[in-house]
Amino acid sequence: MNHPAIQKFLDDLAALGYGTELKQVDQNQFFALIPGYVVQHGRFQGRIIDLGLPALTDYPRLVGPSIHIKADPQLLDYQNIPGKLNVINSALGSEWRYWSFRFLAYPQETARQLMNQINTVFKNV
Repeated sequence: MNHPAIQKFLDDLAALGYGTELKQVDQNQFFALIPGYVVQHGRFQGRIIDLGLPALTDYPRLVGPSIHIKADPQLLDYQNIPGKLNVINSALGSEWRYWSFRFLAYPQETARQLMNQINTVFKNV
């Protein structure tokens, strides 16, 4: 994969101290995986998970609408709480869960702002 926007996303996450891996699921779907991510807030604080973030070709203008969680045991199983949380199958495989959220892309420090929003999700879930 040699797409400048996706590489910038990976570089921005690395600059924040996250070790990332790029995973391509199909021809047009990429994820930045953060193995060993430590949940910082909320009822799952201290849990170590793998975190998957959609890596978009129009980053930093846009960020993905979800986080993908791999944990053993899972943090949350499949559920839909309208207006709050929707947990469904992930394109990353059966051991992953897709948590649907609306994340905003900020023109400055996009990756840092995204990670702040993710921390808020864990704080509030």
